[in-house]
Amino acid sequence: MNKMMTDVNDGIASALSAAPMGPLEFAVYKADWMASRAYLRHVADVAARRELEAAAKAAQDQIMKAAGVKPDRSRDASSHQSARKDSSGRRSALPDDDDAPERDVPSPTPGRVAARLLLARLFDQNPLVMEKMKTSSPIVLVDVPDRDLFSRIAHQWKNVLSLEQLELADLARLSDGAKREDIDLIYFLANEIVPEKERHAADARAFSAIQLALPVLAITPGSVAHLSKVLLDAATHRLVLPSIDAPLIMRVIRIVTGKTCRETIPQDILRYIGVHELLLAIRFDRTPTECVDNIRQLAAAKNTKLGSRDLTLDELHGLDEAVAWAKSTIVDIEAWRRGEIAWDALDAGIVVSGPPGTGKTLFAKLASSAMGLPLIAATLAKWQGSGEAHLGHLLRAMRKDFDEARAKAPAVIFIDELDSFPNRSGLTHSYKDYVIEVVNAFIEQLDGIQGRQGLIFIGATNDVSRCDPAIVRSGRLNRIIKVRLPEPRDIEKMLRVRLRGELADESLEEISLLAIGSSGADVERIVKDARRFARHEERTLSPLDLRHAVLGSDEDVSPEQLERASVHEAGHIIIAVIHNGPKDIHAVVAGSRDSAGFVAARHPDFMAGTLEECRRTLQGLLAGRAAEELEMGAAGSGAGGSRTSDLALATRIAAAMVGSFGHVGPHPLLFLADHFETYSILDHAYLRAAAHQELSAAFGEAKRILEQHRAALTQVSTVLRTRGRIDGVEVAEIIEAATASDIQPTLND
Repeated sequence: MNKMMTDVNDGIASALSAAPMGPLEFAVYKADWMASRAYLRHVADVAARRELEAAAKAAQDQIMKAAGVKPDRSRDASSHQSARKDSSGRRSALPDDDDAPERDVPSPTPGRVAARLLLARLFDQNPLVMEKMKTSSPIVLVDVPDRDLFSRIAHQWKNVLSLEQLELADLARLSDGAKREDIDLIYFLANEIVPEKERHAADARAFSAIQLALPVLAITPGSVAHLSKVLLDAATHRLVLPSIDAPLIMRVIRIVTGKTCRETIPQDILRYIGVHELLLAIRFDRTPTECVDNIRQLAAAKNTKLGSRDLTLDELHGLDEAVAWAKSTIVDIEAWRRGEIAWDALDAGIVVSGPPGTGKTLFAKLASSAMGLPLIAATLAKWQGSGEAHLGHLLRAMRKDFDEARAKAPAVIFIDELDSFPNRSGLTHSYKDYVIEVVNAFIEQLDGIQGRQGLIFIGATNDVSRCDPAIVRSGRLNRIIKVRLPEPRDIEKMLRVRLRGELADESLEEISLLAIGSSGADVERIVKDARRFARHEERTLSPLDLRHAVLGSDEDVSPEQLERASVHEAGHIIIAVIHNGPKDIHAVVAGSRDSAGFVAARHPDFMAGTLEECRRTLQGLLAGRAAEELEMGAAGSGAGGSRTSDLALATRIAAAMVGSFGHVGPHPLLFLADHFETYSILDHAYLRAAAHQELSAAFGEAKRILEQHRAALTQVSTVLRTRGRIDGVEVAEIIEAATASDIQPTLND
């Protein structure tokens, strides 16, 4: 007994060294550790007795063999099986042995142990709740989002909280005539969402329970969706089960194996560890080292199998402001669950605006996951496709998604392609009444009579300026978060995350610079392509595979295409450096992209949009075309041909200058349309002529500047053709050196 108590004390000291335990967790740990010791002794005793039994049989066989008697194996097996059953039909260790250990000694399963310790820790973290449950009548709601943990806690909560000796009443079976003096505590284990048709009955039962003025404890996967509104309104405490952490894993290993865990649990693998992994890795017949090694292996395997979009918020680089909002909202949700703030205190509506592929949809998925909330995703196109495109079908589909979100609340509702809801004030077409009614219905769902309680709205759009202002005003989707293409440092972080440890010792700086202008989706594609190159050649991944995925191979682009793309981008970056300076400007020529090359530059935080700024922007956009005319004799189609081409962008700016900004044109102070409504402005022939005049002037000026720096243009295009990239600082040095070279002969003369 003294030996056992020494082991108990050593085990507790080891557990406490990982992290302090509260009194309830300490008591549960001690009880489970002693139960585990009893089980391990039982296993050892059974093994010893079986070994003794086997030795006795072997000796008996020897004696019979010496006497010339052949052993009857079938009789031995029959008697062995019958001897190992007691009078009730259960198997026992050995027949007719009063000291044989009991077979019903429970085995210490890691899932059960983890659930008990976490529940105890939760109430240790909220000591006043436990005290009030003994002395008053609180309404305590406990959320256990992990379904595996919920099922175990549902069987263990009475024992963990030492409530087994109390008179407990199940709220689901509480009768109208229940007497207060016969009950100490009312509990409710809700594993199913309350159906709409049963909410009235659930409210009635909750009212009856509350009127008894007894403590109520409700344990659910998510209280808002699983409990009646009455209980939610009456709740005095809202608690959420803590997540699995390193100290918990160490304690579970110590309890199950009976041995001190001195191994370190890496923090970066905790996101991959749940009840499933604990059950697979932690067994009483393993050492702590073996358990931790197995946990690491399972985490690594899970990490490897994760898709390129199975990330966490912290791994979502390039959306810093959006991630900060999500983390702030998580803090507020926890405060709301504790009853410290009302739901309307949350900043619960945002719009993420940015180019395609920058991770807006992925952000919504990761944010909802980090918040522990269900995600309901929708688009106007989805609602339109729900039936026969009639207005009634569309509105019904819209209401269905919002009703689902409210039923699962708290929940995140994600509306993609938000610019599909146009600005109602600018509608002139014949079916504008249909569109106006759709937008009105959407606004009603955002903050109508049903309210926003329990809902977090995330909208996504490529251009927030196209959205109806009423949708994105304060009080609805009031925070606008603008996302840009990632910078080189963010691209490198994205690559590291998606490589998941591969090429950890290799520098990716050059690859990140070559990949400038890539979106998050492009980075995802680059890593996939690189892995495929290596896999098909049956070798390990190398940085050259990434470079190949970014730039393409010689077969992807002809020498003529490469030369033209190099000249084109050289023109762009030279004008950009001359107008804006060399900082944060890069040019890349990449044959694997939709466009053969591009120039990426950090936009200034503020631009006044003056006439001079607009004209310089036009020069920068048309510089590639000008460079082609100078170096190649004629411009190719690459400067135009699509809505995203240089010529298209320049045309939109020129149209805005003459019909929206009030800068130039025959009637410069006449406002005709929003700056992005290019076609409305260019419907007028005289404005088309004015816009063309601005474009022609900008093109001529860009060509003049490049002609002045012709030697630099040739040298920069050569660097791009051979290396694939160049930055603004190097371009500035080339321009300066070329200019000095042109001046030197004049000085000598």
